[in-house]
Amino acid sequence: MDRTGQHDFVTRLAAVAGGTAPVEDASGPLGSFVDPVVVGTVVAIADGSVTMSSGRTITADAVVVTAGSAPSRPPVDGIELAHVLRSAEDAAALRGPIASASSMVVIGGGATGIQLAGAAAVAHPSLTIHLVEAAPRLLAGMPGAFSSGATRILESRNVRIHMSSSVERITERGALVDSSLLEGLVVWAGGFSALAQRYGVPTAEDGRILVDEALRVQGSQRTFAAGDIAAHRDRNDHPLPMSAQIAVRAGSAAGRNAACAALGEPTEVVDLRQIGWVLDLGGRRGLAQVGPINLTAPGADLIPPILHDAIDLKDLLDVGGVHALRYASSSVRSLLTWPFAVWPRPSAPPAMIDHGS
Repeated sequence: MDRTGQHDFVTRLAAVAGGTAPVEDASGPLGSFVDPVVVGTVVAIADGSVTMSSGRTITADAVVVTAGSAPSRPPVDGIELAHVLRSAEDAAALRGPIASASSMVVIGGGATGIQLAGAAAVAHPSLTIHLVEAAPRLLAGMPGAFSSGATRILESRNVRIHMSSSVERITERGALVDSSLLEGLVVWAGGFSALAQRYGVPTAEDGRILVDEALRVQGSQRTFAAGDIAAHRDRNDHPLPMSAQIAVRAGSAAGRNAACAALGEPTEVVDLRQIGWVLDLGGRRGLAQVGPINLTAPGADLIPPILHDAIDLKDLLDVGGVHALRYASSSVRSLLTWPFAVWPRPSAPPAMIDHGS
């Protein structure tokens, strides 16, 4: 079930919005990966059932909740005037305004903020870009080498970085930062929230669903949760961040355990851990950590975009097999077909959609 019936390629949204990737890289029809697809909005979740906004309740032998997260909305005056970037719809809505803007203010120096600033700077060299971060360094939750690498790459593209800065107000002209108005199109990239309380399930203080070691929703037997929506913890009971690589592995594990629950078989303990980061900043530059190795220095920063494409390729093959490659991003298609010409994109097959009652 999904609100739009589309699968968003979240790791490609910054490139699409910034202009270094085509719009079609942002999403593909869910019906091309799985069927049937129920399009609609879920408003309540119980053990083995979900209720939709239409009033329809669907029961199942197992339920897996992977509803993701939404951009956070802290109490900043005028925050409703800022654009956000979390979905293919957001990326498409941002792409045109960024292309036509003379300046842009990106608020948030995390992964989304630096990738958007990096892509926009490559696609639109004349665009004045301000990147505002409240912490004393970019990518505060990642290794220090990531911060210095991101700063070096962005500054080489003339992105103006404002560290340890506070956003006081957002207006139609820009953002008031430390009593100075930074004019331009404002994009809020200041973090995400799970907001799982709306489903009526047990949640942690940060709004993520409480799950056990098999990823069952606390107090449930047949309902599981994975990804940003779930409060994942490592083997030492430390909280894990919202990240794509954790979500992918948690989703696979929750799917296996849900199948076991549906068949009456024992579930497995899920061992999740942070195994690294890969960020593509556009312009064939990026940042990565693979085990103990950081790929953030000049020269080494050429490798992360290739890793990024390889991970995307693996995920597509895992989910949809060879046929899913029709939805590979433009960079992945170039990687696959080099040194031959890139094959034309086939028309998407119609999604199998059940609109419900």
